[in-house]
Amino acid sequence: RPENAFILFRRKCCEDRNLAQGAGDAGGEGGDGPAAPTKKQRQADLSKTISQQWKSLSTEERQYWEDLAKEKKKEHEVLYPNYVYRP
Repeated sequence: RPENAFILFRRKCCEDRNLAQGAGDAGGEGGDGPAAPTKKQRQADLSKTISQQWKSLSTEERQYWEDLAKEKKKEHEVLYPNYVYRP
């Protein structure tokens, strides 16, 4: 199923966040253990924050993501010509 504009925007925000965290965590060791249980809480907070950012985008910025979603949809149609969404 092709990604919509918000999903593309959310992915970019998450990638940017991970890059920023990766730069800050470069010297640490073994941080995966105790931090794992709180990750779901942080994902929920992250989703709320990104949703607020999405709602506050200007028309031009949102149009960029809408256009990108249209391109992704066209690519998806080429790759999967007989695709039919069936929930």
